[in-house]
Amino acid sequence: MKALKRSMAAAMLAALAVVPVAAQTIRVGTVNKLGLVVAYYRSPTWAATLSAKRAELAQAKAANDTKKAQELEAWGGAQQDLADRQLAGEAPITNILQALAPAFPEIAAKAHVSIIVADLPFTDKSVETVDVTGMVMDWLRSDEKTRAMVNELSKDNGAPPR
Repeated sequence: MKALKRSMAAAMLAALAVVPVAAQTIRVGTVNKLGLVVAYYRSPTWAATLSAKRAELAQAKAANDTKKAQELEAWGGAQQDLADRQLAGEAPITNILQALAPAFPEIAAKAHVSIIVADLPFTDKSVETVDVTGMVMDWLRSDEKTRAMVNELSKDNGAPPR
């Protein structure tokens, strides 16, 4: 009797193992990486960062604090180099993603996506992508010139206009 129960239990478990599970679609928000770089560095958010650093530099120079002035000038050069490398696709955009982190929950909710990524490294039938670049530009308060630049970049990459 025990052997019969065990074989029935094993048969039921085996049957459960082959029952197909319906794939659930996951919605993922994507952003045009190059467009994001352009929009960020042309945004009021970045302009405020630069303005604050320029004010610090002016204070350091006024106080004859050459060490601090040199550090700030080096920071400015490093930021310009980073932006150039990001535009060329040679550097990660980690700093931009960190700056935009506060916006992502709101944008994800509006777009009804589970997550926002700069690149989707794979394609899968269970993943539905939603381009949220336009929403990110809204959050960055991108002007029309910036939007036109991003749209032009998108056309060059075969992406839909924003």
